[in-house]
Amino acid sequence: MSFSTTTGLALNNLCISPRIGTTLADQLTDCYKQLTEYSIIKSFPRVSIVKQTVFISVANNAEYIQSKQKLLSCAKEYFEKIPPTSIIAQLPENGSLSLEITAIEGLMPDQINYRQNDDSTWLVVNRCGMKMIFASCTGEKYSNGTVLEQSQEAFSQVQNVLSTEGMRFSDIIRQWNYIEQITENVIRNNSTSQHYQLFNDVRSKFYNQDGFSNGFPAATGIGTDFGGISIDIIAAELGPDCRSVAIKSPVQQDAYKYTQEVLAENSCMSDFCRTSPKFERARVLVTPECKWVFISGTAAIKGQVSIPFKSAEVQTEMTIQNILSLTSPENLMKHGVGTGQKARLTHLRIYVKYPKDLKQVQETCRKYFPHLPAIYLIADICRPELLVEIEGLAVTT
Repeated sequence: MSFSTTTGLALNNLCISPRIGTTLADQLTDCYKQLTEYSIIKSFPRVSIVKQTVFISVANNAEYIQSKQKLLSCAKEYFEKIPPTSIIAQLPENGSLSLEITAIEGLMPDQINYRQNDDSTWLVVNRCGMKMIFASCTGEKYSNGTVLEQSQEAFSQVQNVLSTEGMRFSDIIRQWNYIEQITENVIRNNSTSQHYQLFNDVRSKFYNQDGFSNGFPAATGIGTDFGGISIDIIAAELGPDCRSVAIKSPVQQDAYKYTQEVLAENSCMSDFCRTSPKFERARVLVTPECKWVFISGTAAIKGQVSIPFKSAEVQTEMTIQNILSLTSPENLMKHGVGTGQKARLTHLRIYVKYPKDLKQVQETCRKYFPHLPAIYLIADICRPELLVEIEGLAVTT
C-alpha cells in the first residue's frame, strides 16, 4: 500500500512510500505526485501541511548532506512555501525513502505565517485563539563537530525560534530528538561520554532557564545512522479555551525522575552532568476542536528499569501494554482529561533496532492494531538492551 492516512478530528498524518524512482530525489518526487493525486481525491489542500519528515537510507554523512540538499530542492519545487522539513537517516521498512506528512484539517491560508532567520525556518498557525509553532532545528552549523557542539547549536536554534515568537521552552507540547549513533560513546582522556547522555545534559542546561511548572513536553529521543543532531518541536501559546496537560504513566516512572542507576556517563561537561531525560510520558492538548494525545517514545520499561533482555516480540507486547495503560480512560480521567471513553489511537511510528526483528514486531503490532496506520523504521533505541520503541498520536473526547 503506497500510503495510509488517518484523521484525528483536526490533525492528519499521511505516510507515503514511493512507487518508482532509482534515486532518493526521484522517489521523493513520486511521493509528491501521489500526494497531489490524494489531495485531489480527498480534498487534502497543500496549504494545510504544517510539517514533513523524510526518512532515508544513506551510507555515510557525506552522502546524507548531499542527499538532504537534493531532497530540499525537490520540496521547494513542490511547495510554494516549504513547511518545516526534517531529513532523517533512518531506514524505512519499504525501501530507501518514506515521506510522513502532518496537516491540520481545515487550515486556511490566513491562519498561517511562514517565518525564518539565518538558521531556521518555521511555521506559525493562529487558530481557535491559540498560536502554534512547528519548527525543525539542527546542529548543521557544526556538521563536523562533536555531539556536544551540535546539541548546543540545535537547542540554541530552538531557543531563538521560541524567543522570536515570544515563547519559552515550557511552551513546547511535543518534541522529537534525533541523535546520531545514540548509544555510541566518546572517549576522551580515558573517560566515556555517551551521545544520548550528552544530549540529555545539554537539554537539561537549556531547560533549566525555565520553570516548567506545567510539566515537560512529550518527546522522543531516537537514534539515527547519520546527520548529527536534529530537533523538531510543536509549541503552543494557549488561548482561553485551550490547555495542555502532562500525563503520567501508571506503570513507568517519570523519565525526569530517573536515578543515576539508569543514566549513562558524561565526562565532557563540567555542569549538568548525568541529568535525567526531561519529558513526560504523554501530553494532551485540549482545544475547542479536539483533544490531541501526544504519546512519547515508549519502550519496554517498568518503573525506570528495562525488562531483562528478551525477544523483540516480548518487548513489543510490553511496550504496547505501557501505551494502553498510559492512554486508558481511567488514567486520562485521573489527569482531568477525557470523559471515560477510550482514547482512539490514530497513528503510530514504530522504531525497530534490528532489521531481522521487523516482521516479528509488525505481526505483534498488527495483532493489537490491525487497521491503524503506522510507519516502521530501523533505528537504534536509547538503551542498548532495548529493541523497540513506539510513539503515537491519539484523540479523546
